[in-house]
Amino acid sequence: MKKVYLIAVVFALVAGFATYFFASEIDKKTTFKDADTVTVIVPVADMDRNVTITEDMFLEDAGVFEKKTVVAADVTADAVTSEEQLINQVVVYPLYAGEPINVKRLESIDGADVALSIKLPKGKVAYSFSAGSVTSVDGYINEGDTVNVLVYDGEDKKANVAYKDLKILRVSTATASKNASASGQKITDYSTLTVEVTEKEALELYEIENQGSYKLILNHRES
Repeated sequence: MKKVYLIAVVFALVAGFATYFFASEIDKKTTFKDADTVTVIVPVADMDRNVTITEDMFLEDAGVFEKKTVVAADVTADAVTSEEQLINQVVVYPLYAGEPINVKRLESIDGADVALSIKLPKGKVAYSFSAGSVTSVDGYINEGDTVNVLVYDGEDKKANVAYKDLKILRVSTATASKNASASGQKITDYSTLTVEVTEKEALELYEIENQGSYKLILNHRES
């Protein structure tokens, strides 16, 4: 008699577990079917920082991005849902394969967290030179300004403008620039300036810098 009860209990447990798992699967399917969904764009493979996203990456055979349907409640409002949100953006925080892309991981090419090398036009280089207050308009230079380089010829005893309209890319060190950008403060005490030049101009600026006698002239900036 005890055997019969034991067998009955075992069958009851098995039937109970089977019913539970069956009901759970139905619930999952019903939940996904009935839930609001959204189509997001995900990377096919991991993507490192400082990659510029272009239209070519969305061609059918590119294999860089794909669309994925997910439950709306599982993604944030910052999830990327269209190609337009990605094109011409730069990855500033790594993207991971199959994961919805958060727009906060992207930045426009002019963004502070984008590598300077990406911002340089083709054929241009960045050159940093010493620029204390005596030589560089006493702390009034800002990123985006242009300057002229004034040199003195000791033999002719004449001053002349060696370079005009050099674009200021960075003021002071990278760390100082980033900290100032984050805090919204202006850098007025700097020791270096980084300008956009050709490689030939960089060589000539290096020669001027080593001669030790030069000053910078701050130009008018169009508003």
